[in-house]
Amino acid sequence: MRFTRCCAAAAVGLTVGAGATAAQAAASLTKPDAKYPEPLTRISGVRELSGNKVLVSDMVDKLVLLIDLGSGTATKVGRQGQGPGEFGLPGALLSIPKGETLLLDLVGRRFLVIGADGKPGGTVNMPSSGAPGLGSMGPDTKSDNLGRIYFAGPGFNFNGGTAPDSVPIQRWDRTGPKFDTVAWVSVPKADVTSSGGSGGYQRFSVRIGGSKIFTAEEQWAVSGDGRIVRVRPNPYQVTWYDGPSKATPGPVVPYTPLKVTEADKQQFIEQQKRQKPMMVTIGGPGGGGGRAPNFTQPPPEFADTKPPFTGGFGGGSVFATPEGEVWVARTRSASEKTPVYDVFDRSGKLVRKVSLNPDSRIIGFGAGTVYVVRTDEDDLQYLEKYRK
Repeated sequence: MRFTRCCAAAAVGLTVGAGATAAQAAASLTKPDAKYPEPLTRISGVRELSGNKVLVSDMVDKLVLLIDLGSGTATKVGRQGQGPGEFGLPGALLSIPKGETLLLDLVGRRFLVIGADGKPGGTVNMPSSGAPGLGSMGPDTKSDNLGRIYFAGPGFNFNGGTAPDSVPIQRWDRTGPKFDTVAWVSVPKADVTSSGGSGGYQRFSVRIGGSKIFTAEEQWAVSGDGRIVRVRPNPYQVTWYDGPSKATPGPVVPYTPLKVTEADKQQFIEQQKRQKPMMVTIGGPGGGGGRAPNFTQPPPEFADTKPPFTGGFGGGSVFATPEGEVWVARTRSASEKTPVYDVFDRSGKLVRKVSLNPDSRIIGFGAGTVYVVRTDEDDLQYLEKYRK
């Protein structure tokens, strides 16, 4: 990743304390070392392989590509389906030892093993979700260098119809039904309503993740060595965990909340309108499926201010790099087009800020590399690679 050095004062209008600013370096990622010229629809995961190659999953187009960034060519990996070498809905691409990759299949509730050569192999079934306290593996599922899988515990208790204020981060070693709790993170209180049902069942309506847009929400990530990083929005702080009771908090980063303006609200609404819908069919004719029920979402409600970072689908605002850094995507006003990331070291200290080109976001990291998704005016996405 080639950094263009600039003065710390050009930190794109982010509010930090004077002492912290003086100790930070500012940099920008504006000239990619390589890029894939063909557009994708919604990139949901990347996994760096050797030889300037990378696996990329697209959740809307339901495909996985092995891209050679040197030649700009791509080969499809597997196909949609429920058989060998197939997947239902491609999600995260998780690194495991020997250069292999696990593709999270959100519909099939399993992982497709992809070899170091980019060819699909066997499958790994997800553990049963019926175990007490076991969460579900979703878009924020992660892995470490040993191939252990990490995911958040349940945000709702279906037995009692209650929502907790914190959830465990659980670790699965893929060798059996045993799970370890390695950290806890706070979650916004879910909105829960219940009504009577038939046949002895109780009907619940649950909205998890806070009832307002821009609600402050903690995020987490996993480093290569299995350490958990927890990023709090209030106070803005990075904490490393070597176990559920071994926390090492970094310094609090001063932050002045940004007021949510009418322009911010309109920008969010327009972004939602442009989102391309995903349709998933399970089973063939006569085997279930059918037309999806129509539903209308209520008008969004907005918080009064923005937190220093937001969550979103599958997280996406907090990354732990193979080198042990933590990158956090900062919120900004609707008029500010330059994305900025705060970079923290292994002690939780803010050490620099990195800006991207407009309409860009980080999707993942490799060995000394950063992978960025750039979105054009037609909402098509392009993959770019930056190297240190």
